[in-house]
Amino acid sequence: MARILEDLLKASKAHGWAVGQANLAQVRVDATLLEWTEVPTRRGGPALSTLRPVDQAAAEPNSLSARYGKDAQPLHTDGAHLPNPPDIVVLACETTSTTPTRLWSRNRYGRFIGGLPEFVQHGVFLVTSGRDSFFATATEGGHLRYDPGCMIPCDARARQSVQFFGERGSSAVEHQWSEPAQVLLIDNRRVLHARASAAHEPEREIQRLSFHLNREAS
Repeated sequence: MARILEDLLKASKAHGWAVGQANLAQVRVDATLLEWTEVPTRRGGPALSTLRPVDQAAAEPNSLSARYGKDAQPLHTDGAHLPNPPDIVVLACETTSTTPTRLWSRNRYGRFIGGLPEFVQHGVFLVTSGRDSFFATATEGGHLRYDPGCMIPCDARARQSVQFFGERGSSAVEHQWSEPAQVLLIDNRRVLHARASAAHEPEREIQRLSFHLNREAS
């Protein structure tokens, strides 16, 4: 019976994320048992990716690294350029890292507990995804979709949203990768996350898997 992901998903209900000890092989076995679907976040790419700090010139087009390089990234959701972004993101570090992952939940912090300003709900963005680009808001049915690397604000409310999310960094929680074999499960439709500056740690490696949940079983 799947246990690791079940336990992490249950624990994430409180804040939108949860931390445990596991390896990616265990995570994939559990996801198969739960009938979760792996989601590649790059067209034609694998579902499992290794995240490394890179200079702007070496980064994928429209990625946050293309804009920020090894510096701190802004808060975002993964797969915002996809018509159906992943529900869950699992980050794993085999060793340790001195570069934290920053987390902000729409349901926990600040005076916007349980909701978001109206301009965030209605501001329109152009989501750049090659020939499949489309328009979207930063919330859809209560779910977040936000990535300043691939979302261009098209109106005043969207520009307010960019400022709003940029200011949430001051209330973000930092997850420290202080122990080997940690996994961090993130509710990608409720939580924004970001990497702190990795300029001092160019060798940092974090593995990432993204999933769509089995809605019928949940």
